[in-house]
Amino acid sequence: MIKVGVPRGLLFYRYFPFWDTFFEELGTEVIVSSPTTEVTIRQGSRLLPSDLCLPVKIYFGHIESLREKVDFLFIPRYISTELDAYMCPKLIGLPDMVLCAIDSLPPLIDFPIHCKAHGMKAEKVFYLKVGRIFSKNKERAEKAYSMGMERQSRFLTLLQFGLSFEEALDMSKSPAIPEKLKEDGRGKLGIIGRPYYVHDSFLRRSIIEQVEARGYRLLTTEVLSYQEIEKGVEKLRKRVYWSFGKEMVGSAIRFAENGSIKGIINLASFGCGQDSFNIELVHHYTKGKIPILSLIFDEHLSLGGFSTRVEAFLEMITQGKDRR
Repeated sequence: MIKVGVPRGLLFYRYFPFWDTFFEELGTEVIVSSPTTEVTIRQGSRLLPSDLCLPVKIYFGHIESLREKVDFLFIPRYISTELDAYMCPKLIGLPDMVLCAIDSLPPLIDFPIHCKAHGMKAEKVFYLKVGRIFSKNKERAEKAYSMGMERQSRFLTLLQFGLSFEEALDMSKSPAIPEKLKEDGRGKLGIIGRPYYVHDSFLRRSIIEQVEARGYRLLTTEVLSYQEIEKGVEKLRKRVYWSFGKEMVGSAIRFAENGSIKGIINLASFGCGQDSFNIELVHHYTKGKIPILSLIFDEHLSLGGFSTRVEAFLEMITQGKDRR
């Protein structure tokens, strides 16, 4: 059986349920790299210049662990997924960086997805083109695409319920999902940032531990619908040009307007110009409405330092609540 390698990084945390189902329906075996560790970060950092952001270094560490185990590496070139914004430049140039930095690679599946140029059918055209690599049967590729879309829809619905990435990923395998989850009575905090910051278990570990120990639950940007995020960015004088930046700013504004959310944790990567710009927008449009903690990380990140800062932030929220 043909093995397709999927690095556990970057857009894995947004689209993997689709990819997993799509490739399995085409009769291939999906091989995913192991969860991120310090070794992953060291491997990726050795391959790339120091000024590149940590998520890209993590991604390269995952490629390094996969490349000798698979027949193909799935590294799509995501240029745009909507008509009014682009993806991060590093995602646009990702296949080129991989080819330049790593030797002895298996063939890459690196076709572009560019909705700004080719309309909203660009993603479907991309997947049908990928399908032709593994099957000459167009109907089989069409079915694989439809099955992938159904799985992805269930996954996003489960995230909207407030489940973690791992919980939603597992539950989305079944066509039967609950209509709604019961409230558990815990206080709520919003967490904003790119999905590959927020959902990587290594990066978020110390945050989750502190938040849960204090009796709070984290709500990611995925609990908000596309329409709700759009409503948030309507307040801006000018639209954010980058998809994840728009999602981050719009979500923060909506979280700040939701009286049940007690604070926001913002995750950002050192050296990311977009992140530094977006958090300034967040602070400007939410000033005085909700407490915000920004955590900036690079390959020298101290998870213990994160834990201390999160603990202090939660203590501040608790004391503010008690004073009221």
